[in-house]
Amino acid sequence: MNKKNPRLIQSVQRALDIVNCFDSLNPQLSLTEISEKLNLNISTVHGLINTLSANSYIVKNPNNGKYTLGLEFLMKANLVSDSLDLKEIGHPFLIKLTTTYNETTHLYVYQQEQIFCVDKVESQNNYFIISSRAGSKLPMHASASGKVFLAYMSPSALENYLQDYDLLGLTKYTITDKNSLKEQLQQIVTDGYSIENEELEDNAYSLAAPIQDAHGQVIGTISMIGTLNRMKEKESAILEDLREAAQAISAQLGYQSRG
Repeated sequence: MNKKNPRLIQSVQRALDIVNCFDSLNPQLSLTEISEKLNLNISTVHGLINTLSANSYIVKNPNNGKYTLGLEFLMKANLVSDSLDLKEIGHPFLIKLTTTYNETTHLYVYQQEQIFCVDKVESQNNYFIISSRAGSKLPMHASASGKVFLAYMSPSALENYLQDYDLLGLTKYTITDKNSLKEQLQQIVTDGYSIENEELEDNAYSLAAPIQDAHGQVIGTISMIGTLNRMKEKESAILEDLREAAQAISAQLGYQSRG
């Protein structure tokens, strides 16, 4: 029995067809050339291109009137590349850390003003739901990894981010005051790691260290989560191994430490 074809949205498919017209042999195309390639009415193509242009996916060359792919594709490609490289390089470190300490480990990335779990190795001891689902989003101010990304933002970027950000109280320990949060972020940069102490979930204790790329930008974190008592008992050893793992992953991504 044949599988039912999924329902496609015609306008979206046409926009993708326009994007796919561009390749190494056709880096620039005129409106007429795109229309002919797709056998679509020129006014329809023009409307779709206007929409793509408004979102920086297509740009028009003012010298010849032809179109090329926009920089937005490069930005998205970099996000995908960073995530895939980080997951491939970082996964063995997650396995080693989880095996050593029997606690759940994660890799997080920062995309579109949110953090996402891209990989995890789970411990049998793990029962935290909010903090441990691959692909899940975590609140920046209440998670160890989120605070790492905030800590390494430029002062202007941090101010801009926090301007309309709601520091929602998730537990009685969640930081809800912006000045207190900023003080903790400064300490994170000094220490080189971040702690989440029951700020996201009751009895959850998490540690996170920054992962940097070849340009020195923090593109990810490696973290470990467990119950408060268990994590505190072995915190010193975990921190040492977690930071070593972060440095090793960063080195494989091209980062050269000056320290």
